[in-house]
Amino acid sequence: MSAAERRALVLILGYLTFASVYASVVMAPVLEPIASEFGITPGAAGLVVAAYGAPGIVVAVLAGPYSDRVGRKRFLVGGSLLMGVFTLLAAFATSFPVLIATRMIAGVGGSVIFPNSNATLGDNFPYGERARAVATVIGLNTMASIVGVPLAGIIAEATTWRASVGIVGVLSIAAAVLLYFRLRPAQTRLNESRVRELYRTIVTNRSALGAIGSTLLGSLYWFTWSTYVVVFFQATFGLSEGVASTFALTQGLGVLVGSQLGGRLGSRIGHKWVVGGSVLISGTILALQTNLTFPLLVTAILNLALSAVIGARFASNTTLLTEQVPEARGTLLALSASLTSLGIVAGASIGGVLIDEFGFWSVGAFCLLAAALAAFVVTVFVREEPIDLEIAPAA
Repeated sequence: MSAAERRALVLILGYLTFASVYASVVMAPVLEPIASEFGITPGAAGLVVAAYGAPGIVVAVLAGPYSDRVGRKRFLVGGSLLMGVFTLLAAFATSFPVLIATRMIAGVGGSVIFPNSNATLGDNFPYGERARAVATVIGLNTMASIVGVPLAGIIAEATTWRASVGIVGVLSIAAAVLLYFRLRPAQTRLNESRVRELYRTIVTNRSALGAIGSTLLGSLYWFTWSTYVVVFFQATFGLSEGVASTFALTQGLGVLVGSQLGGRLGSRIGHKWVVGGSVLISGTILALQTNLTFPLLVTAILNLALSAVIGARFASNTTLLTEQVPEARGTLLALSASLTSLGIVAGASIGGVLIDEFGFWSVGAFCLLAAALAAFVVTVFVREEPIDLEIAPAA
């Protein structure tokens, strides 16, 4: 694959994952109006986030080995189309159970997008160059948080939450069309091993298990917080939906900056150290932010800082995962995605209960514990070969 083709591949995957992230985060700024319309608490409304992540717990695990055997494109196209259609239908939900059902089906499509996107990058970029490609894709999809979260809140405040959700569905359908006609990744080397054999290579690899275990704990921490960040600004400072969503964009800005720096730093000192250090530092900042009373501006700066630090983890963690079991890359990334979906469901559910019962201080304490465990697992159990030894050409 030429340099120009690689750049095009990164841009296409960047737009696809932008749509996927937008479909996930669009609910964060509209939880309050959803709760008001359907007569439930904001914590209960958070179940729409959990519903989106729930199917991935099973679907990604089932689809992953077939990605290694038949290639990535059909999963990327089909997943984005399913995600888009049912996100659009969610905008017309007549009851909260219907909203939950449409979000779950949209989540089936969304669950196969990230593992196959990351596997495609692993297929086409050698390890020494992969972090930069991963960071670029993360930078593009992080724009969904920077632009999408405040825009969704502003649109919802000016019109209705249904308009915000419907726009995301249209963007996702457009991504499916673009992928179908423009995605031309290098042909992956098909793995003819049976599904059981592919999974056996992973579960017998101590380092791979450590990497996906740390990913689960890290996602549990992150989605417990990110699901309710807009609600946090609303409840703590009495802000309107649109203003709170605007302050919450510090999260997206931080991830954008951190992911670019983290991938490059990981290429120098080792990605496992970036993963472990960043999740622990950001969890500590979050605990301070939610347990101490700071002015609004200081809180926004703290949220920017913790997001930048955790953003460094995203690029390094993905790069680290892609090289744990290269012969079963799609399967391992699918398993990791499944556990990330579990983290989304658990984080949204646990966060809702903690907020309703105890308040945001308990969310900060819980997230710090999950972050500390994630840092311990990745630094103790994950093995990373010296990066400068990986100079092989792309597949």
